[in-house]
Amino acid sequence: MDKIIDDIRNTTNFYKNIDGSYKLDDKGNKLPKPPLKDSTIKSYSSTLNKIKEVIQTHDEKEYSFDDLSWLYNVNKVINIFKDLNLSDPTLKNYYNVIVVILKSTKDDIQLINRYSFLRDNLNKAYLKQQKTGIISDKQAPNFITKELYEEYIDHVENLPDSLGNLTLLSILKLYQFLPTRNELAELKIISRKDFNSMDVSEKTKSNWSVITDKNITLVIFNYKSDNTYGSYKEKLPKDLVKILKKMIHKKNQVFPDSHSSLFVNSKGTPLTKNSLSQMLIRSSEQYFKDKYEGIKGRISTTLIRKIYASHLSAEKNADQKKLAGKMKHSVDMNNLVYVKTPQPT
Repeated sequence: MDKIIDDIRNTTNFYKNIDGSYKLDDKGNKLPKPPLKDSTIKSYSSTLNKIKEVIQTHDEKEYSFDDLSWLYNVNKVINIFKDLNLSDPTLKNYYNVIVVILKSTKDDIQLINRYSFLRDNLNKAYLKQQKTGIISDKQAPNFITKELYEEYIDHVENLPDSLGNLTLLSILKLYQFLPTRNELAELKIISRKDFNSMDVSEKTKSNWSVITDKNITLVIFNYKSDNTYGSYKEKLPKDLVKILKKMIHKKNQVFPDSHSSLFVNSKGTPLTKNSLSQMLIRSSEQYFKDKYEGIKGRISTTLIRKIYASHLSAEKNADQKKLAGKMKHSVDMNNLVYVKTPQPT
């Protein structure tokens, strides 16, 4: 895996247009992307591990990263993925990681092209679905209104003050205020004094919740579109600060050695992006399953973004631009991907 990671780091990637063609500069040269972030490379290696495990389980063999021939039988890989009933976004991600890996190792161009074709077709289908403005068949059972999301928050707010419940409430309220992606899972706690005295190179390695006696300010350096929008700060409202400080106090009582992480799991180790998603999905699915027939309500950070973007669009609210700014993408992207209407009944 180390060699693959090095190969990925040393591979130059180029910007593409939505139709798959390369973006060009004024001289007609392909526009190179900035070097991949460590978090992106970590995500690629994690996904490749998952792919290898899936194929190993199917073939009942052990495979190595030194020899990627287990990816060479494309038809077999397609059928393995099909049997897993993966969602289209997950499938697209799997194919994209395979393309990235094979390109970085300078593998057979025809093999790369086959996987690229599979990935690009899924992307075209995804864009076609987004342009309809209607929630997809797979997402429809999970899609809920802003009112139902807030009802669920009220339910969690009335649960006993265990660390798990306080953590869930803090996350739900935080994403209600700031509907970003999963980067908030790995927030670190730091005092304003320590943050101000920290070297810039250290600051930019993490995302921070900077705490004073009365306030909490999020300082975010690492997220999907940080190359476009740069770092940003968000001072949290007083009601959210109160909830977070209550959760932090409980966390420090239960796990005294977990001070540096804002959110931890049931074992006291830092919450990951994946575990944050699973926490949201498991808890919300149980609530909506017990209360509403036909609503799965598997809440994810992506769904929260769609809930609030769709609400603002439906209300013709002038704050739509402000929300797109918080979500760190353009209003056009907001309207294409996140603004959705329910399927007709």
